[in-house]
Amino acid sequence: MRLALAYEWCRLRTLRSTWWLAVTTLLVTAALAWAFGALLGNMATEVGQAPPVTEALVIMLTKSPVTPVIAGVLGVFAMGHEHRYGTIRTTLAVTPHRVTAFAAKALSIGAFSTLLAFANLAVAWLVALPLIGGDRWEGVSLPLLVRVHLGQVLLVLGWGLAGVALGTMIRSQTAALLTLLAVPLVVEPMLRAVLRSSGQALLTTASSFLPFTAGNAMTGVPGTDGTLLDNASQLGPLAGGLAFFTVIALKGVSAVMLFRTRDA
Repeated sequence: MRLALAYEWCRLRTLRSTWWLAVTTLLVTAALAWAFGALLGNMATEVGQAPPVTEALVIMLTKSPVTPVIAGVLGVFAMGHEHRYGTIRTTLAVTPHRVTAFAAKALSIGAFSTLLAFANLAVAWLVALPLIGGDRWEGVSLPLLVRVHLGQVLLVLGWGLAGVALGTMIRSQTAALLTLLAVPLVVEPMLRAVLRSSGQALLTTASSFLPFTAGNAMTGVPGTDGTLLDNASQLGPLAGGLAFFTVIALKGVSAVMLFRTRDA
């Protein structure tokens, strides 16, 4: 496993796409945090009602969709590049045991996704601190912020692992990327809207268990019905995280089974 991890980490850090994507997500996170902060500031001056400081912070820190998406893209690349450029044979020559090879990819992408999440949170904080000043910090709940930060890191980690699983199950890198983007950003919101407009309590509840909807609940603020963060119909952070990672675990098991049985 040590050799496999060293090989995967060397592959990940020597690809230019890794660093271009990482820098891109840092820049976009900074821009979106500033834009969210400016929008909230305009609401306070024009509408005359400032949003709660905790909600403002959560929006600025965690509501950029780019960080988890980039982690997922890197996860797809971890296996997609192997099939696209024919380097899977070299990888399997270095690590003949396929379960070990898959685990090494998942661990390396998981570690990089975690670092990426922390880096983006740090950048968002650098933008948020000057925009939220005065005595507004008195309303901030430290335990809640810690939980939201942990939820954001786990969300980005989950996207990265989901990308590795998809890149393993779908040989075409393009198809895997389209699936990664289409399911959480297009298919799931449409299905969620249909389920919640059905008027059936069971279907409304089921919409909360859609995997990426459940994952987003990890960064939710409980008790915010009708405010900027409307989490009334979401699962709790713990339940959402369990539902999210259960689906990712099932994808991972399916990916390993396919990887073990089919040709390189």
